[in-house]
Amino acid sequence: MATVPGTDVARHRCAVLTRERGEDPVGQATAYDRIILVELPKPWPRRAIDGSGASRALVDLMDGFQALRRKALLEGGEAAMKARGLNVGLINVAPDPVYSAPGLRRVLHFHRPSGPFSAYDKEEYLAPEEDVADLLEALLYRRPTDRWDHALDRGAGKVRDLLVCTHGSRDTCCGTFGYPLYARLRHLGDSTGRMLRVWQATHFQRHRFAPVVLDLPEGRVWGGLTPDHAEALALRNKPPHTLRNYYIGWAGVEQGYMQVAEREALVREGWAWTTYRKSGRFVQVDEAAERAQVHLAFASSDGNVTGSYVATVEVAEYVPALVGCLSPGQSRDAPQYRVADVRRSLWLENAAYGRRGAERTEDAFIPTSPCDV
Repeated sequence: MATVPGTDVARHRCAVLTRERGEDPVGQATAYDRIILVELPKPWPRRAIDGSGASRALVDLMDGFQALRRKALLEGGEAAMKARGLNVGLINVAPDPVYSAPGLRRVLHFHRPSGPFSAYDKEEYLAPEEDVADLLEALLYRRPTDRWDHALDRGAGKVRDLLVCTHGSRDTCCGTFGYPLYARLRHLGDSTGRMLRVWQATHFQRHRFAPVVLDLPEGRVWGGLTPDHAEALALRNKPPHTLRNYYIGWAGVEQGYMQVAEREALVREGWAWTTYRKSGRFVQVDEAAERAQVHLAFASSDGNVTGSYVATVEVAEYVPALVGCLSPGQSRDAPQYRVADVRRSLWLENAAYGRRGAERTEDAFIPTSPCDV
């Protein structure tokens, strides 16, 4: 870990310096297999579960789970941790006067479907406060949850949730920049007929990108947005290229090269891309040259459009990235990527002839075979 000379944390917060240096955040979204949200009343100290809103049983459960994760990582690395079902993001959200219910806590469980997907599957519970620790334990360790079937909120399946980190006791930037964005998004959410909920959330992504937003159930992570960007994010009334430099990545594919290629596809395809089922794989990786060729397959929900992107992504440079406001001057080298080459292939269902036909678009030749890329 390096020290950035001349850093005065009193004058320069980590998110401000990150913006001034023009760091591109893409490729750094954590690729979780599951994400669990639990309502937890404020105030939140640096470690939110140490606040008055968490029961002793909840604290012990979360401490035990995190210890198990660390043990798996130390013994077998990330692959072992994932194989044991421990690749879970645990995030707390503040109860909301509109979304929440007295005496009950909302618990949301997002999990990656098998195969290509566009969004995480979701189960949402409204459970009595005294049952939250037991329910969370069952979800974390993938045990039967039948006893809480009565608590399932079956009307929340199509609701979109935006989480904004406002955890100021964890890092100054999260509170300073997070709350104004949250307030603006919360106002916009009210205009959607409760199809969009906006939550204040505890820390879930690097502080230097504050304010950070997690868009669920899709699993897209955004950073550095201002209240002026809120409408484009919440209502998607502007094309995604207007938010390109604020996109950290999609949690549905691996960090790094894969997420960079996915952003390229999002910018080219528009918001329709978010509805396509997708999967990614590496065609070739050159670790010495820090370059990879990535294949992203996609299909529309009705199956009438299928295709792929093949992109060559490489590390262009490294920049010193600040750890956070509470670690003044400390930094790690962060990769900055560029897409050196990209090619798009598409199959369209030809309803008139009952077969797939070749077409041509503005940006690429559309071959007749998905292997012809």
